[in-house]
Amino acid sequence: MHLLVDGKGACLGITSTGANGNEREELLKLIDRIKELHENKKPIVIEADKGYDSADLRQELLNRGFLPLIPWRINVKNAPQMNEVLTHFGLKSIRWVVERTHSWLKRKYRRLMLRWERKNEAWNAMTQLVIIFEWVKNL
Repeated sequence: MHLLVDGKGACLGITSTGANGNEREELLKLIDRIKELHENKKPIVIEADKGYDSADLRQELLNRGFLPLIPWRINVKNAPQMNEVLTHFGLKSIRWVVERTHSWLKRKYRRLMLRWERKNEAWNAMTQLVIIFEWVKNL
């Protein structure tokens, strides 16, 4: 599952791929879904884990007006440490928020723990329904 959450943990978008899916493509699809939220032209910080590490992805996010905070993999030479990047921009990491949201969703909705649906359309409908339930609950 790929989640896009705000700083408080509210789910803005969700997709899923197989274990061999390309995570970097999924991030761009999720960001395309929230174009309306990015109309104020202020840079929005996108924080992701090392699975999304790619120079092309970082450049694409910058072109779209997002600030990518994605740690570099170990095999990248001369890569700065995330602590250096965070202090340079005066930010602090809140990556734990998306991990917490993952845990909450899987604990509250057991159907998301294991993927029982064989068809991708049924799985996507289930995940969208979960997001709707969460948003209605928080209204």
